[in-house]
Amino acid sequence: MKNFLSVVIICCAALLSIPGAAFAGTIGDPSGNFTVGIGANGELYDFSSNIGYMRNGDGYDPLSPGTPRDSWGVTANGVSAYADQAYYYGTSNLSSTVTLGTNSATVTSTTTFGLQVKQVYQFAPSGNILKIYTTLTNVGNSMATGVMFQRDVDWDVSPTEFNENSFGNPVTGNVVDSSYYGFESPDPAASYGLSCAAGCNQTGDLGGGIKLGLANLAPGASESFLYLYGINLSGQNVNGLITEADGLGAYYWIGTQSSENGAYPSLGTNSALIGVAAVPEPASFGFVVLGLAGLLACTRRRKNG
Repeated sequence: MKNFLSVVIICCAALLSIPGAAFAGTIGDPSGNFTVGIGANGELYDFSSNIGYMRNGDGYDPLSPGTPRDSWGVTANGVSAYADQAYYYGTSNLSSTVTLGTNSATVTSTTTFGLQVKQVYQFAPSGNILKIYTTLTNVGNSMATGVMFQRDVDWDVSPTEFNENSFGNPVTGNVVDSSYYGFESPDPAASYGLSCAAGCNQTGDLGGGIKLGLANLAPGASESFLYLYGINLSGQNVNGLITEADGLGAYYWIGTQSSENGAYPSLGTNSALIGVAAVPEPASFGFVVLGLAGLLACTRRRKNG
């Protein structure tokens, strides 16, 4: 009996150690046209359903072929934490809780070095772009310096899976580096091997990565930003997908498309995108509300006059 229990324990330990053994689940956009898989630490892909980012009508899912891979990482004071359930790096220096709703998810991760990473996953109205609201909070007792955050995704875009075309502009704003490769290290302290920092337009088994350089965080301080993951609507080319992302405030993106017609600006059948956008300050909403209130007051005065 003892030997039997030992074998069971060893087998369970082996199961927990293999990629994909831990998973969270899926969320769908309100229209029912798209489904996204959420991993155990907020990576995009759910191994229980084999869903990454799926267009439900025809099953197009550029995250599911081959080795599904999405990752994120954070670094401060020379120490890093990251989550990469599907590739070789695994998870380092963090613990996470995942709350799945019908159309959204919240993942709260705490690093061993005092940063909390809260990521809220919500669909844009079209459903084909997922917004990941990310907030870093220093829950430690000392200043967090050299703060960086990145996400990396491997897109396999049909009908040319494993030979897609990725392209992007030179980095701008707080984007300190980008990549056209889907399997970069998830550690933001590691330099990208295939950088798009000066702009790029490459064809191969590719994807996208975006690394942000952020402000130092005093104890209790926070900084927020927004990542965008998009796949094209049926019949939409990559230019249409980019226009959508720009409309959501994207100030930087790496686009990936199928390469059956060549490299961009030639256009393929399907596409995907990773981008970043600023989160509007709460004060901005206040000014908008005050402005609307003033406009309404003026309108009433005109009518009464």
